[in-house]
Amino acid sequence: MRALVYPYDENFEVFIRYGRFVNDIKILEILSPIGWGLKEKVVGENLVVKTDVKDVDWEGVEALLLIDSIRTNLNMDEIMRVVTFSVKQGKNIILNRNVNDEIYSRLVELCEEERVSLIDFRNQDQWQVVNDRHIKTINTPIVVVAGMGEHCNKLEVQLYLKKYLRNLEYKVCLVSSRVNTAILGAHSFPDFMFGNKLDESSKIINFNHFIKKLEIEEKPDIILIGIPGSIMPVSEKHSEYFGVFAFEVFNAIKSDVLLLCMHNNIYTNEYFEEVQKLFKYRYQSDIDAIIISNYAYDSFSLETEGEIKYLSFDDAEVDRYIADYPQNVYGRTAYEKLAENVIAILSDYADCQVM
Repeated sequence: MRALVYPYDENFEVFIRYGRFVNDIKILEILSPIGWGLKEKVVGENLVVKTDVKDVDWEGVEALLLIDSIRTNLNMDEIMRVVTFSVKQGKNIILNRNVNDEIYSRLVELCEEERVSLIDFRNQDQWQVVNDRHIKTINTPIVVVAGMGEHCNKLEVQLYLKKYLRNLEYKVCLVSSRVNTAILGAHSFPDFMFGNKLDESSKIINFNHFIKKLEIEEKPDIILIGIPGSIMPVSEKHSEYFGVFAFEVFNAIKSDVLLLCMHNNIYTNEYFEEVQKLFKYRYQSDIDAIIISNYAYDSFSLETEGEIKYLSFDDAEVDRYIADYPQNVYGRTAYEKLAENVIAILSDYADCQVM
């Protein structure tokens, strides 16, 4: 199904660059709101960002893919205007954006009136809370991707590894660090981990059983898990979940390979050693590789109320200091070497298991 993506922002670029969409969805057009500064940006191989619905080649489009966005300066009236325009063109709606019940009802009514399909990709994984209080053993190798915070290439690393391993004919089960990733054939981080219906012990047990269920049903060669949020609070103003998700996940499963994504900065070797110690004693896990992302905190925003702002860097700027870091530190330009290292670690682990 040939689709137009809206409202596009930088957060979705990783989906296009490394993801493979299910149900034969092919991204044909990209539409971004005016004022987001993305007009005419080239995404992927040859997709050009447009900002006016009238510039879209509607003849080639079969559906509007409605997505989440990290930008907050866009109201639902503007989104519904684009949706209505699309539906009036006879295009289906693929819903991959969190909306409230009122908006969902409006979408259903609108699609029924125009006799087009509404395809809902949200919340694909349904989970029944278990009463069993025992942790189950996961036999499949597990690769975990954690981060020092949000916006540090975590999902990009997950999707790159999935794509790389799939090309080598490994069957990979991905539980991503984001919601609404079922459209990529991945499992979103489960809803019960975000809610308050379960206490922390129950979340740990249920996450363990959730992964065990996927292992039994999908029989993957590798399970890849992304952890939302940070491993610790970023500042007094910004908790980034206090590292709670990391604590829960590392108590629910044992990682065979642990990858840590960090924001771009100038680090000392002593700092890397301290981070290793933190993981060893707080999470009982050893870091196998560190990935330096293309983003850094805007330090002023860390000490103020409101959203954290980030600075972005090109690959060359990130690579400037990596040569002076330990060998297990990578940037985006070395993702292939990172993937090769992951396979080597898993191979060594398998040999040890056999012995």
